[in-house]
Amino acid sequence: MKPDTTLLQDARGVPKDFSSLSTAVHRASTVLFEDAESFIARGKRRYRGYSYGLYGTPTSATLARQLAVLENARHVVLAPSGLAAISLVNFAALRAGDHALLSDAMYGPTRTAAVKLFGPLGVETEFYDPLCGAAIAARIRKNTRLVWLESPGTITMEVQDVRAIAKAVRARRVLLAMDNTWATPLRFRPLEHGVDFSIQALTKYVGGHSDLLLGSVAVRDEMLYRRLRDAQGLLGIGASPDDCFLALRGLGTLAVRLERQFASALRIARWLVTRNEVQRVLHPALETDLGHAIWKRDLRGSGSVFSIVLRNVGWAAARAFTDRLRLFRIGASWGGIHSLVSVYEVPPERCYPKADAQAPIMRLSVGLEHPDDLIADLEQGLIATRGIGKPTRRK
Repeated sequence: MKPDTTLLQDARGVPKDFSSLSTAVHRASTVLFEDAESFIARGKRRYRGYSYGLYGTPTSATLARQLAVLENARHVVLAPSGLAAISLVNFAALRAGDHALLSDAMYGPTRTAAVKLFGPLGVETEFYDPLCGAAIAARIRKNTRLVWLESPGTITMEVQDVRAIAKAVRARRVLLAMDNTWATPLRFRPLEHGVDFSIQALTKYVGGHSDLLLGSVAVRDEMLYRRLRDAQGLLGIGASPDDCFLALRGLGTLAVRLERQFASALRIARWLVTRNEVQRVLHPALETDLGHAIWKRDLRGSGSVFSIVLRNVGWAAARAFTDRLRLFRIGASWGGIHSLVSVYEVPPERCYPKADAQAPIMRLSVGLEHPDDLIADLEQGLIATRGIGKPTRRK
């Protein structure tokens, strides 16, 4: 055998005397088959086993199994981002002529994709009051195929009555999907409350270190799983095995990170309530929050992401506060070990704005820094807002 041929021969074997606590990273586009017959029948492996790198490797399969246990699901399908996971559900569930209902408080890109991507494909999107509960039944039409939940809502933190909405939706044989990234399955398991698709942006808490993009969809129904896998293949949206490895690493510390971050966030939220510079603290674990009763009934813990509205309403105060912070870095996303702050205006397209929708809202993501230091950082940010007037809404 010539040297250039020898260099291409199989050298993948793992020694029998080697064992590691770390999951191996299996990278592959091509998957090999033992014979012609198994290659010809490779399509059957799309749902079970390995047929091509797009559909996964042992690394992604390990992550999917771990997440299925966490979600109390039968199957988990992985996607290259949280938004990709959301779009995967839409492609699997919706067709031209269908009607979809979305919570008005959902993640901005979810709204945009529903209108700008699925609208031209013949899907009509309608937004509903996230606090409507069982009254959502009145919004369901004959052609309604999918209802989306996100609780708490992005930025404005509305807590939805998942039980009431699920009961109303399932009575009309409509599919229900929920973005459960804020709570994670450690705090809330949507599939146990009548939800068909449970979605997580693994980018956030599961990854935990702000260095990966990944999403997941958990289901119990075999047909829905196959529809998701078919859509995944047709769209060509596979998950990187390297990102799956990072997510598996994050799962090992997920519970302890969340305990620390959630406790710190609640302590900080309670402190912010006492500050004269703060008009409102939007955190469902606070007894004064509008969604507290449902949060207490349904969830098994708090969250490390919440929002505040300053008493000095306006962008000048918002900029002064945000720019003065040092431990809270300015950036999108959340759920990592570092604390973040981001500044938002409630989108003008919101159909059901909150009373403070005209005000800039600061969203805080509390990391693993000591809460005393984070409180000191926020205090000097709040002091910077004193004496600033209330200018008009940002142009």
